[in-house]
Amino acid sequence: MKKILILLTIFAINFVIAQESYYPSRTGLSWTYNNSETQAISEYTDANGNAAKVLVHYLNGQPVSEDYMIFDEKGVRSFGTASGGQAFQYEQPLIIYPPAPLQVGNTWSSTTKLAGFELSLSGEVVAVRGVQTPVGRFNALQIRQKTVTSTGAQTTIDLFFVPSIGVVKWITEDGVVVDLIEKN
Repeated sequence: MKKILILLTIFAINFVIAQESYYPSRTGLSWTYNNSETQAISEYTDANGNAAKVLVHYLNGQPVSEDYMIFDEKGVRSFGTASGGQAFQYEQPLIIYPPAPLQVGNTWSSTTKLAGFELSLSGEVVAVRGVQTPVGRFNALQIRQKTVTSTGAQTTIDLFFVPSIGVVKWITEDGVVVDLIEKN
């Protein structure tokens, strides 16, 4: 009996350790969407003196950009990005998600400076929605994310985020629906 209890305890501890965090951030995780984009978390890099995970964006299997992200008790923050052979470090990190857990009504915003302009990112959890994707049905937090630049550009997308899984769907402001088709 004692051996069984010990084995069950070890199994329970390993199960808890193996579970993803609220904001998935394990090196090697990847998400593939039906728009031919794959996002994958790579090893750490230095971002303004911070050890940041690299979120690599692939289009049709080719890397097209990177985001330098920190996942911690403050939520998820981006310290910079790279695309087209150029890296951009943010003066102040952008808040991608606030501290967990998210709930309907949560709002957040942040602004940073880049070469010649400011970039602002805001988010609001507007609802919990049942969403269907090719990988399954989820109860997801619907997050309205707005990006605005000081040059007048702006965009709004609705992200459908599932804790410990990530973004399972998003809808652009012109109605394009992008679904998760694979996650490792």
